[in-house]
Amino acid sequence: MRTKRRMVVVALLGMVSLSLSLLLTGSVRSSDIYKSIEKNLPLFETIYKEVTKQYVDQVEPERFLRAGIDGMLNTLDPYTIYIEEREERHRLQVITHGKYGGVGLLLNFRNNFVTVGEPPFLGTPAARAGIREGDRIIRVDDTPATDMDFDETARMIRGPAGSEVKLTIQREGEPKPLVFKLIREQIKLEDIRYADLIGDGIGYILLTRFSRNARPEMISAIERMKAQGMKSIILDLRSNPGGLLDAAVQISDLFLPKGTQIVSTRGRTKASMNSFKSASDPIVGDLPLVVLVNRISASASEIVAGAVQDHDRGVVLGDTTFGKGLVQTVVPLSATSALKITTAKYYTPSGRSIQRAQYSTWSDTTAADEEMKKIYTTRSGRPLHSSGGIAPDIYIPPNRVSDLVIDLRRKSQFFNFAVHFVNSKHGEKETTELDDAFLLEQFRAYLDEKGYTYSHPLENNLAALKKEASEAGYQPSFIRDIEQLESSLSHIEDEMYSRSDRDILRLLHTEIASKQFSLKRGVEINLEADPVVQKAREILANPSRYAGMLAGVR
Repeated sequence: MRTKRRMVVVALLGMVSLSLSLLLTGSVRSSDIYKSIEKNLPLFETIYKEVTKQYVDQVEPERFLRAGIDGMLNTLDPYTIYIEEREERHRLQVITHGKYGGVGLLLNFRNNFVTVGEPPFLGTPAARAGIREGDRIIRVDDTPATDMDFDETARMIRGPAGSEVKLTIQREGEPKPLVFKLIREQIKLEDIRYADLIGDGIGYILLTRFSRNARPEMISAIERMKAQGMKSIILDLRSNPGGLLDAAVQISDLFLPKGTQIVSTRGRTKASMNSFKSASDPIVGDLPLVVLVNRISASASEIVAGAVQDHDRGVVLGDTTFGKGLVQTVVPLSATSALKITTAKYYTPSGRSIQRAQYSTWSDTTAADEEMKKIYTTRSGRPLHSSGGIAPDIYIPPNRVSDLVIDLRRKSQFFNFAVHFVNSKHGEKETTELDDAFLLEQFRAYLDEKGYTYSHPLENNLAALKKEASEAGYQPSFIRDIEQLESSLSHIEDEMYSRSDRDILRLLHTEIASKQFSLKRGVEINLEADPVVQKAREILANPSRYAGMLAGVR
């Protein structure tokens, strides 16, 4: 009980010290605000104490305090959070430093099992031991994975470099579990998932995050491809959720002239008002550049895309980005807790706010509406709208896949089949050598064997309507009409398979290639059928069109 009280006191003191630090740094100068804080902090403490002591049911002090903290923070944006759990702090460390102590596995939760989601990182203990994508973790040391949740399993596999961990694994096609004894090492995560020439002297770089490793990895990839005759670049930031501000500035620095403004931040405090410029000459010179973005490109990705667009340095291609233009600062509260708090907004060189409007209950809706009406311009005078996120120069609608394909992906059926297929007698052939009809036939047979069933979204609604009609005593003709619709839906499902053949084959080829050879080969197979990449190649193959776009010529 003493430990619990100590934790509560630490948390309360942390809140008080944070408020005082804001006052002392000059971020809150109003005497009215000072009086309000001085009045309400004791009120918060009194309510907390009285409810904990007198409420009719036993109240757990930590949970009650956490609910109070979460309640306050929930009125703000989604990125202002109280960090207490070790796992949350670990994720923050990975984002910041791009490394951790472990064995080199990227895990996810599939089919109710903790599963190796991608091939182990090259050169890591897991890769050297022969652990494969699709392997299921069933025991860590002597603890069954079924006794732990996903985070606990991942935490047990990680640990200090030099320590040992024993993993028991269930592998497709193996009758008995496999046991691996691994010595943990310092694992460095790679920000670049793929970088190579993809024909016509075009360098393609798939950047998946912005940690401290991003710049050195980019420099290495660019220098290697320049030596191979690179004449233009496609920088793929699609689905890149961002990372460090410094990393975004350093990546932009590789493409923009020295002294060029990249991004600015503005908040309520003097410390939050900053402008960031490129510090060195670009290592790619003026090579043509296309930046790919989509709805999940966020934060640091938007900083890079916005700087490239505002300075007419390259063409931005794809879909409008996420619109995460808020800056976070981590304030330590104790040895085991911290507050990640939004302190500023990002603005592109032209002055556009990256953040979408109405991000918290405190945001100024009037100011947001006025911002939406403003028109900014690039360096050459091209008009730009501040609508939250970065709108591409050329919009390419996202590939619309059927609900069937979404359901198959959600239930990991492409992943599961690829693991099964590669371990079968057919898995020796390169995926491009496989007959499409044969592959589809094998996939459908696998789904039948595993008992996969697909339910159209309308089926549940019809079933509920049929039940209500039966219980309410509606006319039999009405129920027959519902049954006729249900029968029609079953025929539609068969049609959905045939209409989805192209998307199903693309995903099967990509999954099988990545498991047969490497993640790199899977990326290459996917690029061949990627309409956004093909559009980028088309633009780069036409220098006059590329130059005209950046000059505002339509």
